[in-house]
Amino acid sequence: MNIPSHFYKYRSLRTKKDKEHTARILTHNEIYFAKCSEFNDPFDCRLHVSVEGDFNTHKAKHRQLNPDLSEAEIDNQTRKALQPENIRKRDRKVNNDIRRINENAGIFSMSAKRDNLLMWSHYADYHRGICIEFKTTGGKLFGCDILNIEYDGKYPKFSVYDDMNLERVRKYICTKSLDWGYEEEWRIIYKETGCQSFLPENEEISGVILGARISKRNKELVLKCLSENNCKAKLYEAHECKDRFGLDIILIER
Repeated sequence: MNIPSHFYKYRSLRTKKDKEHTARILTHNEIYFAKCSEFNDPFDCRLHVSVEGDFNTHKAKHRQLNPDLSEAEIDNQTRKALQPENIRKRDRKVNNDIRRINENAGIFSMSAKRDNLLMWSHYADYHRGICIEFKTTGGKLFGCDILNIEYDGKYPKFSVYDDMNLERVRKYICTKSLDWGYEEEWRIIYKETGCQSFLPENEEISGVILGARISKRNKELVLKCLSENNCKAKLYEAHECKDRFGLDIILIER
């Protein structure tokens, strides 16, 4: 998978909180790593890990975890583990543990598209906000790996007996419903949630696109933020096309 040279973060300027968070990106070089529970998709990062398996699968796992036990003791443990009540208990524990781990991970989401009409409507206050452009370096952003979202009609299948290598963990965190495919989402996963700073000298903010319906006051706010931080990002305006359902992104002078 080729990493795009640029990614885009759509931002609203509707509320005071929206303005403050957006200004922090432009003036303080901060990005916010959200909890998965804050997302507007309740299925995001909520995939299920199965604890089911046949006798031999369970037995092999018990043997791996308890190498000093006799064959009879391993068989006895396996039969107990396969009792319906114990399977239900283990199912609850495993999946609750995974959800708790997910809650501690921070996620920064971006799109590979800067002119998606739905994204402008859903995340940039109906074209009244902005879209911030980030430039990648060597396939990374802020020195971090960037993971692409896969869209599918079914959950990935995971078993508690699977080897949870990096590829499986990525698939767990980065699989969403086909309904969200229009977002062309990519993610950075961080060890904790909240705001994290990045180095301004890397010039990762490479552009700011003003929404087609941004107010004069909010446009002035954006220009002020860029000026205060001496940000060299290019400035663009989104214009509604006259002959099609779309946007033209026009470079303008600052």
